[in-house]
Amino acid sequence: MSPADTALLMNVLAGAAILFGVGFIGNLLSFSNRFVNALVTAIVFAVIYGALVYFIDRSVLPATLAKLTQQQWLQMIGMAAVMVFVIDLVANMISFSGRFSNALMTAVVFAVVYGATLYFTKIGQLPIPA
Repeated sequence: MSPADTALLMNVLAGAAILFGVGFIGNLLSFSNRFVNALVTAIVFAVIYGALVYFIDRSVLPATLAKLTQQQWLQMIGMAAVMVFVIDLVANMISFSGRFSNALMTAVVFAVVYGATLYFTKIGQLPIPA
């Protein structure tokens, strides 16, 4: 594997591990039905992601991200939460047998979607939004 492939794989695995943790927390808070579970997971994700964005040192960010307004950050957090909701809902439709297996399936679906997106964007088969 090339260093770029290794970096891509580590990025995907780290994101999947984080979403596994968030999904497991969402499952602990609400395991009543698939929709509510996905909604709670998305809300937990938005709170954690929002807290990370709020406390991050802006000087370490790339120039394009450091210049974002508060409204743009909120839009980005909202879009990410919607994406987590959809991913968790799909994972819930695939496997809803237990809290651990549901969180694991959420991480797997995320890894596939996120990994494919990063891979195809990296090799130029998908346009990169400006």
